[in-house]
Amino acid sequence: TGATTPQASTSQGAGGVAAKQEASAAGGTPEARAAMVVRQHAQEIMKHLRDTHLAFFLETERFVVEITRSFKPSWEQQLQHIISACMDSMTSLNLSAPLTTEVAEKVESALSELLTVLEQQQEQEKGKGQPSKESLQLTEFLSTYKPLLTASFFKENGSYSFATNKDLYLMLRKWQVAVRRELSRAAAPKQLESLSRALAESKGSQMEVPGQYLDMNEPMTDQHVKVDRVLPEIELVDINLACHRQITIRGNDGKLYHFIVEATGTTVSSSDERTLFLCQFMNRCMEKEKQTRRRNMNLHLRPIVGLAPRCRLISHDPKSISLLEVLEDFLISKGMTSDGVALKFAEKAQALSKIEKDPLMAAMNEVADILPETVLLDYVRSQIPSNAHLWSFRKHLAVQYACQVLVSHVLFTAPPPPAKLVLSQLQGDVMLLASTPGLNKECTRMQDSTDMVPFRMTRMLTTLLSPVGLEGGFSAAMGAAAMALNHPNRQLRHHLCILLREELLAYSSPTPKPGQSAAQSVTDHGRSVLARANECAQQVSQRVNDLSPMTALAAEKDVKDGELGQPINGKVISLIMAAADPVKQIAMPCLWHPWA
Repeated sequence: TGATTPQASTSQGAGGVAAKQEASAAGGTPEARAAMVVRQHAQEIMKHLRDTHLAFFLETERFVVEITRSFKPSWEQQLQHIISACMDSMTSLNLSAPLTTEVAEKVESALSELLTVLEQQQEQEKGKGQPSKESLQLTEFLSTYKPLLTASFFKENGSYSFATNKDLYLMLRKWQVAVRRELSRAAAPKQLESLSRALAESKGSQMEVPGQYLDMNEPMTDQHVKVDRVLPEIELVDINLACHRQITIRGNDGKLYHFIVEATGTTVSSSDERTLFLCQFMNRCMEKEKQTRRRNMNLHLRPIVGLAPRCRLISHDPKSISLLEVLEDFLISKGMTSDGVALKFAEKAQALSKIEKDPLMAAMNEVADILPETVLLDYVRSQIPSNAHLWSFRKHLAVQYACQVLVSHVLFTAPPPPAKLVLSQLQGDVMLLASTPGLNKECTRMQDSTDMVPFRMTRMLTTLLSPVGLEGGFSAAMGAAAMALNHPNRQLRHHLCILLREELLAYSSPTPKPGQSAAQSVTDHGRSVLARANECAQQVSQRVNDLSPMTALAAEKDVKDGELGQPINGKVISLIMAAADPVKQIAMPCLWHPWA
């Protein structure tokens, strides 16, 4: 027709920018030249897609552009994400301990970086002449929040106003509640048309519902569900202490698909996306093994679809709930919060340290009077219509949680706090959020096990699973999953090497030695990363091998006549006993909530 669509002009503009970047990188560093090669490959793929499937290309590009442009995080949302990340990083600390300079400076640095970026945006807006509505809102945000943040978290006369970790955490908690209240007031309810008129009026025909290529089975494109429409209601959803917008897509099969738009002010880490691909491979390993297939064992995954460095879609089940939300719902009738219970536990343990022989256990008994061990079971019973359904729920939960626990344990992931353990209210599916490989600070090997418990198996979970489910279904499923992953034909270690190599590359960069060229530095760095990835993969494979019943069967051949050997799932049983030991649980940080 001779007319240029907005999407096509966008592609041409992006191509012009990329061409300038390639020209500047032609004589630049090896990293710039490598990035240029990646861009060239991406452009070739997009060109082929545009030439062969033009309608699909334009529709998908419009969707991605509208999501990334219309769902930018507000300044309050960026502030809440930073505060939530700081609170999450403090869950492993002893709140009664004196505040270290490192922890305080980390919080100050994160907030200072946000304020600096916003001030730079403000200066750029001033140079454009007539201030826009967005510029006026930014000026109001800085004038309101900057003095308060500076007085709360920044150094004053060369020192911080917090004496202990508890003081800093309480201040972060106060800010999180205030910002969350402001977000709820400003954003609820909001219609899609107010954010993106193009998305609200578009009716799809070619684009597929995101995340279908991340299913456990091989993709069958002719059977994939296509997008029919994006529904007009936009909701706010709290995931892992952070607040995000949620969109709902109606497919051409009539079903509704819910996605969280995770838009942040900084580049999103791809660590959980790499772990997702590894878990997808583990599902296929368990599908091929008889012992796991007959139990219908698999990892319940939530697809993550990256749209831009600072924006991605995450599949969301509206009928799922975290363990922390269950605790909050129970405590709200008593006028308390979960953090309040944790702080009360820390204060009580400190007060009883001079009186009681075991102050932690005495404080734990007082918390148990506030939070009985049947809180989670009572909540599940209230959501499930019949006892037969409850039995199926607990059986499925035991198998699902065994799979999730096995993967997090072999990847050296720290036991999750209640906010990161999410349950499906009706089916019993379990997800552990932000379950990424645990590397040490130097990123040279998997981190040394400093946690007192190998995974989360607190009294509320053991009550929900029941002793029969814990010793029967849970332990058997964990051993069967380890046996499926340890099968020599599955080649798990090769996939682990790929995942861990990418993980190490994300946290390290080549540093040329004196007299060494940049190219040689990159080569040496690549060899070093590959060697470290192989070592880390060996550590993970060893944990899988130790938990496999086949390893115990092989060891029985060396047992002499008359001696009693270990049961074939002896390693799994000892691991469960260590995780369910209340003495070890109360030695964990109080924000881990060992009573939940």
